[in-house]
Amino acid sequence: MKTRRLSWAIAMVLGAGTAGQAAAQTLEERVRRLEQEHREQAVAIDQQQRTIAEQKQQLEGSPQRVERLEETLETKRAAGAGLGGWFERIEIGGLIEVEGVYVDPYEGSSESDLVLATFELGIAAQVMDWVEAMASLLYEQDETDLEVDLAMITIANPEVTPVFFTAGQFYLPFGAYETNLVSDPLTLEIGETRQTAAQLGFVYQGFSGSFYAFNGDNKVDGDDNINSWGGNLAYAQEREDLTWTVGAGYINDLGDSDTLQDSVADNRAARQLEIAELRPEDAERFSLDPTERTGGWTANLAIVYRDFNLIGEYLSATERFDPDSLSFKGKGAEPAAWNIELGYRFEVFGKESVAAVAYQGTSEAVNLELPETRWAVGWSIGLFDGTALSFEYAHDKDYSIGDGGTGNNANAFVAQLAVEF
Repeated sequence: MKTRRLSWAIAMVLGAGTAGQAAAQTLEERVRRLEQEHREQAVAIDQQQRTIAEQKQQLEGSPQRVERLEETLETKRAAGAGLGGWFERIEIGGLIEVEGVYVDPYEGSSESDLVLATFELGIAAQVMDWVEAMASLLYEQDETDLEVDLAMITIANPEVTPVFFTAGQFYLPFGAYETNLVSDPLTLEIGETRQTAAQLGFVYQGFSGSFYAFNGDNKVDGDDNINSWGGNLAYAQEREDLTWTVGAGYINDLGDSDTLQDSVADNRAARQLEIAELRPEDAERFSLDPTERTGGWTANLAIVYRDFNLIGEYLSATERFDPDSLSFKGKGAEPAAWNIELGYRFEVFGKESVAAVAYQGTSEAVNLELPETRWAVGWSIGLFDGTALSFEYAHDKDYSIGDGGTGNNANAFVAQLAVEF
């Protein structure tokens, strides 16, 4: 509409003689400047989106729901760019997931339920060219009370420097945890770590990496200092029909992951009670805090070829835990997990959908209540914009009785309706 109005003004001026010709040239110059500014703005937005995509692809650590929320916020911001007003700098987005679940466990009768699996509300603000702030609230029925999930400040300007800095509460970039399925991969169950931390990283020509430090929730020998740290490195490349990324990471205290820190605390408390019953005088000297840090490492690979995608990930402790913190068959455990998944995207009645099959497993993780192996298949379809319906079936095999498990099998079926807004 703006171009038509300007063209009509130019035509009117052209009919006014010599003076009009000079004015017409001025208006034409204005049109060219406006068009040039529009092109430059479009290029800047496109570059920003590519940069964010690279960061999300290579600097992993966040669960799938957080990635989806961040993508929703960024899409809204890009759509509002150039419109002016406060909404160009601040965006609000959310995610709701409702699930119907049927479970046939290792022991006991089957169970079924309807749950509000996820409610997450996020807000992001581009304070200025260099500064972005993001925060989100999370509620998971029977799992997480309403709480602050993320709250972080990022200082970055990819047009000036490939280096960025992030501080606040966020999921550390340890592990990728990519999946096409509804449920989280077993690698996430061991490695996902949310902390208040400071991270310094870079994204440059396909390469990316970062170093982060934090004061962990597990106070090793009562030490209350910033002594926990980790780092990651990744590379991604995109060609006409092929995109692939490979990454690796290390953390100096795997015991600070969301799952392990709870297990370590519970195990040490239970061990203190055992000691108190046998030798009350020794119970006071037993530390409820871990006595040492146990590191962890991870490696991941993702390949997208046309409509197919392949995901592979391995995550493990670097050595055995103290047996009082986490044990396996009477000695310290060295837990590990892996995930291999193949997905295929196709259309059904004009709607985009994806089908996937995954083989996952763990070792020495029976005391984390994780299966020894899992087969899972799933299918998702986008019903409307921002609305998806997903189905998943999983077959778990427990550790043997000799390894501390039941030796039995379990089955689960999940149907999920998810809306992003």
